[in-house]
Amino acid sequence: MGVPFLTRHLYPFAESVVLGDNPDTPQSPMPCARDVVIDGPSLVYHVSMRLLSRCDPGIQYPHLQPTCDEVSCAVMMYLLQLTILGVKIHNIFFDGALPAQKRHTRLARLERSRRKLELLRSKSPYGFQRSDSSQKARTINFETVLQRRALPAKFNNIPESPFIVPAVFEDLKHRWCRKNIASVANDVPGLDIASLDDFPWADIVAMVPGEADMYCAQRARLIGSVILTNDSDLLLHDLGSLGSVVLLDSVELGVCSVSSPQRLQIRALRLCPAQVAHRLGTVNLLSLAYELKTHPDTGIRQLIQRSKYIDGSPEYISGFRLFAEEYESNPSFEREAACLSYPQCFDPRISELFSLYRGWGAQRFEGPPHMYLLVLNEDPTRQCAWVQGKVYRVMGYSALNMSYAINERYSFVDEYVRRGGRITADRISMRDKKWIMMEVRSLSTLLNTVRDHLGIDMKSPIYWRMFALYVIYDGQTGPPAPSKEHLTRFLRLGYMGKKLHWTDIHLLAQMQSVLYSLRILKQLLGFADFSGDQTIQTDSILDSLPPLYILMRSAREMAEEFSIGCSVSELVSRFVHLLGQSPYSEDAANCETDWCEYADDSAEINEFCAIRASLPPKTPSNIYELLSQE
Repeated sequence: MGVPFLTRHLYPFAESVVLGDNPDTPQSPMPCARDVVIDGPSLVYHVSMRLLSRCDPGIQYPHLQPTCDEVSCAVMMYLLQLTILGVKIHNIFFDGALPAQKRHTRLARLERSRRKLELLRSKSPYGFQRSDSSQKARTINFETVLQRRALPAKFNNIPESPFIVPAVFEDLKHRWCRKNIASVANDVPGLDIASLDDFPWADIVAMVPGEADMYCAQRARLIGSVILTNDSDLLLHDLGSLGSVVLLDSVELGVCSVSSPQRLQIRALRLCPAQVAHRLGTVNLLSLAYELKTHPDTGIRQLIQRSKYIDGSPEYISGFRLFAEEYESNPSFEREAACLSYPQCFDPRISELFSLYRGWGAQRFEGPPHMYLLVLNEDPTRQCAWVQGKVYRVMGYSALNMSYAINERYSFVDEYVRRGGRITADRISMRDKKWIMMEVRSLSTLLNTVRDHLGIDMKSPIYWRMFALYVIYDGQTGPPAPSKEHLTRFLRLGYMGKKLHWTDIHLLAQMQSVLYSLRILKQLLGFADFSGDQTIQTDSILDSLPPLYILMRSAREMAEEFSIGCSVSELVSRFVHLLGQSPYSEDAANCETDWCEYADDSAEINEFCAIRASLPPKTPSNIYELLSQE
């Protein structure tokens, strides 16, 4: 997150540079920066904010939130433009785990996302009207992602789409080949598709066993390159005499006025920490940053003076050492070698869980391993959507745990999730191999049963969406299923009633919870390499899960899926038959989906709750119970 206001104080010492090639003319003396290392997560969030800043102000949440696919396409376009203009991208690093001292930072970020969601819910308790523009795909081009535009104030509290970082990481590794690049970036001036490698960024993108900052810093120090990031913390690392930082917010695409014919040019502001420290008369910027952190209201001149004063008090020395420790530790040769063998098959949060075994991370954590589950786009007044699919996550955690020696295993894993109005740890017991194998067999049977009954190929994203719905509505404790009419509208339009309500938003979040839990299971079960025919079959089925940019599609994108080559009415009829719902369950669903359109006060809501409570219990239809009776 960086030291607040550090860049504001240092920007007067920045120099303007051109990223890539620059016409060598007397009228254009601006220096060039051709070699870059990229802070992956920072670029992803930066691009997402630029897409959000260009959104039509008439569009409401959640439609204005850039989707995984949109952000992935925009990041690809960003990297493509850098390449076209002669920038050599050496590495793109993604965090595999945050160090122990930054756990409070992670929790603070989750809490910030939760508060944004809570604020949105309080301002729009009865849902959102959809505009025509909300149903259109976002325009993405070089100008969209490389030209600055102020973020409208009304968008300040829009939470980030939760899965954009793992989606971009996966796509850079496996999606963006020459063919797919050409399908999105058609008619791009100066683009020679044939000159690109088949997967131009796959080999330079890496998930590292720790925080990406130190790897970016080490690489920049070795080759004297620029680091593209929005994290001011990188100004405090040792980048050597030539290493420098370009904050992404300063990057701007324009036209070079001195070239003929005119061509595009990327300008930015560069800060070289070694040169700035020399101008300030200090060894590095650590003492200045520490003074700013401890005295945030002090002016730059006084901060410089204080940073040169040697305070020998124990309190100062202890505080400064603790602050500087994070930036002075760099990857050792052993850790560099470990990075080369570090698995690249995990999403960042799953990688973090894996890193806690055998000391892959920057340091060994005390206590059980932990999983920081992202804050979903859900209704914060209801039970957290992550409850759905929890058994699949437990299967994955336990499979990873069982793959290690007994003395390296843990008894619990802590999931950090939203519970009511706070982020808290949910302690989960690790299970043994017998339990894992039993659940794997049950999951395999369920996956095949849903496929056979619905008649959908498992490679289709529609199959997985219907499977997620089945998991949500099947069982004794789940909510009553919606009526055929409401479910059909939800799949076709993204909402059940006359407008998008928080009930619809929450249902999509529950589906995403089930699907991402299956993805966690897929990645960890595949790594654990369990034997047995049933496990191999289940692992093979999970390999059919679509990539994240498809799996985590928005309601609009989901509706587009169901509008092509699919009889939604027939599919819903088969789905309802599979559920085996009782006659009164449809009435209950009508109550649940209709009340939200018309209930304007607490009295009507209480009436709805009373009606639902008076309904008789649902007739048993759990698939596991039915299978056990065969």
